[in-house]
Amino acid sequence: MYNNSANTQFTGKSIHFLPSCHSTNTEASLLIRAQKAVNGLIVITNEQTAGRGQQGNSWLSKADSNLTFSVIFFPEKLHLKDSFYLNIVSSLSIAKTVDELVPENIVKVKWPNDILLNNKKVCGILIENMLRGEHIHAVVMGIGVNVNHSDGNLPFAGAMSSEAAKTFHLQEVFTRICENLEPYYLMLEQGLFAELDALYLQNLYGLNEKKHFSDSEGNFTGTIQAVLPGGLLQVEKESGVIKQYTFKEVSLVK
Repeated sequence: MYNNSANTQFTGKSIHFLPSCHSTNTEASLLIRAQKAVNGLIVITNEQTAGRGQQGNSWLSKADSNLTFSVIFFPEKLHLKDSFYLNIVSSLSIAKTVDELVPENIVKVKWPNDILLNNKKVCGILIENMLRGEHIHAVVMGIGVNVNHSDGNLPFAGAMSSEAAKTFHLQEVFTRICENLEPYYLMLEQGLFAELDALYLQNLYGLNEKKHFSDSEGNFTGTIQAVLPGGLLQVEKESGVIKQYTFKEVSLVK
Protein backbone atom coordinates (compact mmCIF):
# COMPACT_ATOMS: atom_id res chain seq x y z
CA MET A 1 0.00 0.00 0.00
CA TYR A 2 1.05 3.59 -0.61
CA ASN A 3 -0.04 6.68 1.30
CA ASN A 4 -0.78 10.20 0.10
CA SER A 5 1.73 11.95 2.36
CA ALA A 6 3.29 13.97 -0.47
CA ASN A 7 3.44 17.73 0.07
CA THR A 8 1.33 18.53 -3.00
CA GLN A 9 -1.94 20.24 -3.83
CA PHE A 10 -3.44 17.39 -5.85
CA THR A 11 -0.80 15.03 -7.27
CA GLY A 12 -1.04 11.72 -5.44
CA LYS A 13 -3.70 12.93 -3.02
CA SER A 14 -6.01 10.25 -4.41
CA ILE A 15 -4.49 6.79 -4.80
CA HIS A 16 -6.03 3.73 -6.44
CA PHE A 17 -3.92 0.77 -5.29
CA LEU A 18 -3.97 -2.63 -6.97
CA PRO A 19 -1.82 -5.50 -5.62
CA SER A 20 -1.44 -6.75 -9.20
CA CYS A 21 -2.76 -5.69 -12.60
CA HIS A 22 -2.05 -6.03 -16.30
CA SER A 23 -1.40 -2.33 -16.90
CA THR A 24 -1.86 0.73 -14.71
CA ASN A 25 -2.42 2.84 -17.84
CA THR A 26 -5.33 0.62 -18.82
CA GLU A 27 -6.81 0.81 -15.32
CA ALA A 28 -6.40 4.60 -15.28
CA SER A 29 -8.14 4.94 -18.65
CA LEU A 30 -11.06 2.86 -17.38
CA LEU A 31 -11.44 5.15 -14.36
CA ILE A 32 -11.50 8.21 -16.62
CA ARG A 33 -14.14 6.71 -18.90
CA ALA A 34 -16.23 5.76 -15.86
CA GLN A 35 -15.89 9.35 -14.59
CA LYS A 36 -14.30 8.08 -11.38
CA ALA A 37 -11.00 9.93 -11.72
CA VAL A 38 -9.96 13.26 -10.23
CA ASN A 39 -7.05 15.49 -11.19
CA GLY A 40 -3.80 14.03 -9.86
CA LEU A 41 -5.19 10.57 -9.11
CA ILE A 42 -2.55 7.84 -9.23
CA VAL A 43 -3.12 4.19 -10.08
CA ILE A 44 -0.28 2.14 -8.61
CA THR A 45 0.46 -1.56 -8.34
CA ASN A 46 3.01 -3.87 -6.77
CA GLU A 47 3.09 -6.06 -9.87
CA GLN A 48 2.36 -5.17 -13.49
CA THR A 49 2.01 -8.19 -15.75
CA ALA A 50 1.36 -6.62 -19.15
CA GLY A 51 2.76 -3.11 -18.99
CA ARG A 52 3.12 -1.14 -22.20
CA GLY A 53 6.01 1.03 -23.30
CA GLN A 54 6.53 3.38 -26.22
CA GLN A 55 5.29 2.17 -29.63
CA GLY A 56 3.93 -1.12 -28.28
CA ASN A 57 7.05 -2.20 -26.40
CA SER A 58 6.43 -4.06 -23.14
CA TRP A 59 7.36 -2.84 -19.67
CA LEU A 60 7.44 -5.49 -16.98
CA SER A 61 8.59 -5.04 -13.42
CA LYS A 62 9.60 -7.35 -10.58
CA ALA A 63 6.94 -7.45 -7.87
CA ASP A 64 7.53 -5.26 -4.80
CA SER A 65 10.92 -4.07 -6.07
CA ASN A 66 10.12 -1.19 -8.41
CA LEU A 67 7.54 1.52 -9.00
CA THR A 68 4.87 1.07 -11.65
CA PHE A 69 2.09 3.64 -11.65
CA SER A 70 0.02 5.98 -13.78
CA VAL A 71 -0.86 9.59 -13.04
CA ILE A 72 -4.08 11.13 -14.32
CA PHE A 73 -4.28 14.83 -15.14
CA PHE A 74 -7.04 16.91 -16.70
CA PRO A 75 -5.27 19.80 -18.47
CA GLU A 76 -7.31 22.97 -18.77
CA LYS A 77 -6.17 24.36 -22.12
CA LEU A 78 -3.54 22.05 -23.59
CA HIS A 79 -3.68 21.86 -27.38
CA LEU A 80 -2.80 18.60 -29.11
CA LYS A 81 0.12 20.29 -30.90
CA ASP A 82 1.71 20.94 -27.49
CA SER A 83 1.33 17.38 -26.22
CA PHE A 84 5.10 16.75 -26.21
CA TYR A 85 5.30 18.96 -23.12
CA LEU A 86 3.70 16.10 -21.21
CA ASN A 87 6.82 14.07 -22.02
CA ILE A 88 8.96 16.97 -20.85
CA VAL A 89 7.05 17.40 -17.58
CA SER A 90 7.14 13.71 -16.69
CA SER A 91 10.77 13.12 -17.66
CA LEU A 92 12.03 16.20 -15.82
CA SER A 93 10.25 15.13 -12.64
CA ILE A 94 11.78 11.65 -12.69
CA ALA A 95 15.24 12.95 -13.60
CA LYS A 96 15.11 15.40 -10.70
CA THR A 97 14.01 12.67 -8.30
CA VAL A 98 16.78 10.29 -9.36
CA ASP A 99 19.33 13.10 -9.15
CA GLU A 100 18.20 13.97 -5.62
CA LEU A 101 18.17 10.39 -4.34
CA VAL A 102 21.31 9.20 -6.14
CA PRO A 103 23.47 12.34 -5.92
CA GLU A 104 26.87 12.86 -7.54
CA ASN A 105 25.95 10.64 -10.48
CA ILE A 106 25.07 11.45 -14.09
CA VAL A 107 21.33 11.67 -14.71
CA LYS A 108 20.06 12.51 -18.19
CA VAL A 109 16.87 12.39 -20.26
CA LYS A 110 17.24 10.33 -23.41
CA TRP A 111 14.86 11.62 -26.09
CA PRO A 112 11.96 11.44 -25.87
CA ASN A 113 11.53 10.44 -22.22
CA ASP A 114 13.79 7.63 -21.00
CA ILE A 115 15.75 8.40 -17.85
CA LEU A 116 19.41 7.38 -17.79
CA LEU A 117 21.47 7.00 -14.65
CA ASN A 118 25.17 6.65 -15.49
CA ASN A 119 24.11 5.76 -19.06
CA LYS A 120 21.78 2.99 -17.84
CA LYS A 121 18.02 3.16 -18.33
CA VAL A 122 16.22 3.32 -15.00
CA CYS A 123 12.84 4.66 -16.10
CA GLY A 124 10.42 4.39 -19.00
CA ILE A 125 7.40 6.61 -19.55
CA LEU A 126 4.30 6.12 -21.70
CA ILE A 127 1.97 9.07 -22.28
CA GLU A 128 -1.59 8.38 -23.46
CA ASN A 129 -4.07 11.17 -24.17
CA MET A 130 -7.83 11.44 -24.47
CA LEU A 131 -8.97 14.22 -26.78
CA ARG A 132 -11.86 16.62 -27.08
CA GLY A 133 -11.56 18.15 -30.49
CA GLU A 134 -8.02 19.50 -30.83
CA HIS A 135 -7.45 19.75 -27.08
CA ILE A 136 -6.34 17.15 -24.55
CA HIS A 137 -9.15 16.36 -22.14
CA ALA A 138 -7.25 13.84 -20.02
CA VAL A 139 -3.73 12.47 -19.89
CA VAL A 140 -2.41 9.25 -18.40
CA MET A 141 1.30 9.31 -17.55
CA GLY A 142 2.48 5.72 -17.21
CA ILE A 143 5.75 5.61 -15.26
CA GLY A 144 7.97 2.64 -14.52
CA VAL A 145 11.05 3.19 -12.37
CA ASN A 146 13.68 0.54 -11.70
CA VAL A 147 14.23 1.34 -8.05
CA ASN A 148 15.63 -1.86 -6.54
CA HIS A 149 15.81 -4.24 -9.49
CA SER A 150 16.69 -4.21 -13.18
CA ASP A 151 16.29 -6.83 -15.88
CA GLY A 152 19.79 -8.15 -16.44
CA ASN A 153 18.73 -9.54 -19.82
CA LEU A 154 18.12 -6.07 -21.24
CA PRO A 155 21.11 -4.10 -22.55
CA PHE A 156 21.83 -0.82 -20.79
CA ALA A 157 19.21 -1.49 -18.07
CA GLY A 158 19.98 -0.24 -14.58
CA ALA A 159 18.44 0.43 -11.20
CA MET A 160 18.73 3.22 -8.67
CA SER A 161 19.80 0.79 -5.96
CA SER A 162 22.73 -0.66 -7.89
CA GLU A 163 24.13 2.78 -8.68
CA ALA A 164 23.60 4.07 -5.14
CA ALA A 165 24.73 0.83 -3.45
CA LYS A 166 21.67 0.90 -1.20
CA THR A 167 18.07 -0.29 -1.12
CA PHE A 168 15.37 2.36 -1.37
CA HIS A 169 11.98 2.46 0.31
CA LEU A 170 9.45 2.60 -2.51
CA GLN A 171 7.17 4.98 -0.59
CA GLU A 172 10.03 7.48 -0.25
CA VAL A 173 10.74 7.46 -3.98
CA PHE A 174 7.03 7.60 -4.84
CA THR A 175 6.45 10.59 -2.57
CA ARG A 176 9.44 12.44 -4.00
CA ILE A 177 8.22 11.87 -7.56
CA CYS A 178 4.80 13.30 -6.70
CA GLU A 179 6.39 16.36 -5.12
CA ASN A 180 8.64 16.93 -8.13
CA LEU A 181 6.00 16.25 -10.76
CA GLU A 182 3.43 18.78 -9.62
CA PRO A 183 5.57 21.96 -10.02
CA TYR A 184 6.49 21.00 -13.59
CA TYR A 185 2.87 20.23 -14.40
CA LEU A 186 1.82 23.61 -12.99
CA MET A 187 4.42 25.26 -15.24
CA LEU A 188 2.70 23.56 -18.16
CA GLU A 189 -0.72 24.75 -17.02
CA GLN A 190 0.68 28.29 -16.80
CA GLY A 191 1.97 28.09 -20.37
CA LEU A 192 5.65 28.38 -19.42
CA PHE A 193 6.74 26.51 -22.54
CA ALA A 194 10.04 28.33 -23.08
CA GLU A 195 11.13 27.59 -19.51
CA LEU A 196 10.25 23.91 -19.90
CA ASP A 197 12.10 23.75 -23.22
CA ALA A 198 15.24 25.17 -21.60
CA LEU A 199 15.11 22.72 -18.69
CA TYR A 200 14.59 19.79 -21.05
CA LEU A 201 17.61 20.73 -23.16
CA GLN A 202 19.74 21.16 -20.04
CA ASN A 203 18.99 17.55 -19.15
CA LEU A 204 19.04 16.05 -22.65
CA TYR A 205 21.46 13.20 -23.24
CA GLY A 206 23.81 13.70 -26.18
CA LEU A 207 22.99 17.34 -26.93
CA ASN A 208 25.79 18.86 -29.06
CA GLU A 209 27.83 15.66 -28.69
CA LYS A 210 28.82 13.14 -31.35
CA LYS A 211 26.79 9.97 -30.85
CA HIS A 212 25.98 6.81 -32.79
CA PHE A 213 22.48 6.59 -34.28
CA SER A 214 20.45 4.28 -36.46
CA ASP A 215 17.67 5.21 -38.88
CA SER A 216 16.02 3.69 -41.96
CA GLU A 217 19.20 4.32 -43.96
CA GLY A 218 21.46 2.51 -41.48
CA ASN A 219 23.92 3.41 -38.74
CA PHE A 220 25.56 6.82 -38.64
CA THR A 221 27.39 9.26 -36.41
CA GLY A 222 25.67 12.53 -35.70
CA THR A 223 24.98 15.35 -33.28
CA ILE A 224 21.69 16.32 -31.67
CA GLN A 225 21.16 19.99 -32.45
CA ALA A 226 17.72 20.67 -31.02
CA VAL A 227 14.31 19.37 -30.06
CA LEU A 228 11.77 21.19 -32.20
CA PRO A 229 8.10 21.96 -31.53
CA GLY A 230 6.09 18.78 -31.38
CA GLY A 231 9.09 16.86 -30.05
CA LEU A 232 10.93 16.42 -33.37
CA LEU A 233 14.59 15.53 -32.86
CA GLN A 234 16.96 17.48 -35.11
CA VAL A 235 20.21 15.67 -35.83
CA GLU A 236 23.14 16.71 -38.00
CA LYS A 237 24.85 13.75 -39.62
CA GLU A 238 28.62 13.68 -40.10
CA SER A 239 27.95 14.15 -43.80
CA GLY A 240 26.48 17.57 -42.99
CA VAL A 241 22.90 16.52 -43.73
CA ILE A 242 20.41 17.78 -41.14
CA LYS A 243 17.37 15.59 -40.50
CA GLN A 244 14.35 15.80 -38.25
CA TYR A 245 12.89 12.66 -36.72
CA THR A 246 9.67 11.69 -35.00
CA PHE A 247 9.45 8.89 -32.41
CA LYS A 248 10.90 5.57 -33.56
CA GLU A 249 12.29 7.00 -36.80
CA VAL A 250 15.72 7.12 -35.20
CA SER A 251 17.40 5.37 -32.29
CA LEU A 252 20.37 6.59 -30.31
CA VAL A 253 22.65 3.56 -30.09
CA LYS A 254 25.18 5.03 -27.65
